Amino acid sequence: MDGNVVTGCIVFGTFMSFVAYQEKDSQWEWWQAAVFSCIILAGLEGLNASLPIVFGSFPKIPVRGKHLDEFEFRDKLFICFNKISAVPFMYHLTAICLLSPAIKVEAKDATYTNTVGAFVALFVVYDFFYSLFHRFLHLRSVYSLVHKHHHRQHAPTRGNSDAVNVHPFEFVMGEYNHLLAVYLVSPHMYAALAFITVGGVLASLNHTRANVVLPGAYDVKAHDLHHRIPQSNYGQYIMMWDHVMGSFRDYTKTVDARK
Repeated sequence: MDGNVVTGCIVFGTFMSFVAYQEKDSQWEWWQAAVFSCIILAGLEGLNASLPIVFGSFPKIPVRGKHLDEFEFRDKLFICFNKISAVPFMYHLTAICLLSPAIKVEAKDATYTNTVGAFVALFVVYDFFYSLFHRFLHLRSVYSLVHKHHHRQHAPTRGNSDAVNVHPFEFVMGEYNHLLAVYLVSPHMYAALAFITVGGVLASLNHTRANVVLPGAYDVKAHDLHHRIPQSNYGQYIMMWDHVMGSFRDYTKTVDARK
C-alpha cells in the first residue's frame, strides 16, 4: 500500500480519536454536532462552487506546468479526510473565541485596533509560522513523506479541492496554525472569523487560474509560481516573510527569464 496513504490514515485517525477523547464529556447532543458539521461542510462546498462565479471573469494565469488531470484514490481520500478535519478545527476556533477572556465578542467592545488592526496582524503572524513550516516540508529528508503529494499538481485549477489535497499532517498543522495566530494576536471575534473566512477564500484562489491581485498584499501568481518552482514563495497568503527570508521570486521576472 502507498506509504502516504498509510501515514495519512494514521494521522487522521489519531487526530479524530484525540478530538473524540477531548470532547467525551461535551454537553452537545448528537444532533447539534451533526448540524454544526453539516454547516461547516456545506460552507466548504459553497466556497468551492462560488469561486468560478465570483472570479470567473478575471484574466487567467497561463498553464505552464503539468496539470494533474485525474484525482487518484489517495487524492480523494485526503480531500475527504481534510474536509472532515475542518469541522473540529472550526469547533475549536469557536470555543477559543467564546471562552478566551482575551478575545472580545460583543459589538460594543470592537475597536479599530482589535478588528482592522488585528485582522492585518493575523495574516502577518500566521504566515510567519506557516512560511517556516512550509520551508521545513521542503527539506529533502521530509519532502517525500508529506508535501510531495501536494506538489504532484503543478498547475492548480480546482480551487478548494486542489488546496486541501494535502497530506492530513500538513492540513492539520496548517489549520491549527490559524488558532496559534488567533491566540497570539487576541483579536475581536469579528476579526478572527473574518480572518478564517478571507483566508479560506485566498487559499482556494491560490489554486485556481484566476489572476487575482491585491497590490502589495496578495497575488495568486506568487503561489502558482511555487507549484512550478517549489523552493520559492513559501507564504500562504502574503509574501512578506519570503521577502525577509530571501525566498521570494517574482512571477513576471521569472517567466520572462525563462522565455
